[in-house]
Amino acid sequence: MYFLYLDESGQHHGRHFVLAGIAVFERQTFWLAQQLDRIQEQIFPESTEPIEFHASQLRGSNKPPWNQLSNRKRRETLDAIYNVIAESDSTLFGIVVEREHLRPEDGDEYSFAFENIVKRFDRFLVRYYKNTGDPQRGLIIIAESEFRQRIEALARTIKRLGTRWGELYNQAEVPMFTPALNSRLLQIADFCANAIFGRYESGYTRHFDKLVPKFDRDPETEIIHGLFHYCHDHLNC
Repeated sequence: MYFLYLDESGQHHGRHFVLAGIAVFERQTFWLAQQLDRIQEQIFPESTEPIEFHASQLRGSNKPPWNQLSNRKRRETLDAIYNVIAESDSTLFGIVVEREHLRPEDGDEYSFAFENIVKRFDRFLVRYYKNTGDPQRGLIIIAESEFRQRIEALARTIKRLGTRWGELYNQAEVPMFTPALNSRLLQIADFCANAIFGRYESGYTRHFDKLVPKFDRDPETEIIHGLFHYCHDHLNC
């Protein structure tokens, strides 16, 4: 089974909204979680409880425990986490929605992005089976947020009727929600969303560029399917 961990960025500010995450085969979750545990041990060796890594807090929060880190240590930690993602056996997905170009029929930005990313994940699993002969099911795990009730209702509809872009064939169950504190993989999804938001909102590409090769793409055509920018000219973006 493949797990897709999702988180959002830009939900309360900016021109863009991003829903993004990381898809991993079930046996890879332990390895990735262990990498973040080791990073925590290096920067907070005296901590006995898991600390939630959150990209925006690591970049600029003055609250504990991040206020213990120098700016240099913050940059090194950010680079270390993005290196873990870039070197992992994983596939990334990201939907960037330029809010001003949403039409009434598109719905709100989160619902539009969620429906889009679910369909792309399903297509990834279809293509995986076509290329390997190995059938895999998919399960989506989402960070708890104010959108939970809305997305749960949408997910039930999608499971029954499919998305506006077609039916789903490989989803094992409706999405699961859990606090990001409980999941290192959801914390990684947060870093993915943050890097994508920084690229499209302000042109900051340092960490986004590391992630570009990880987005889902067709190995035969090299067309990127895992990253979609909904804007005024999205067909040519």
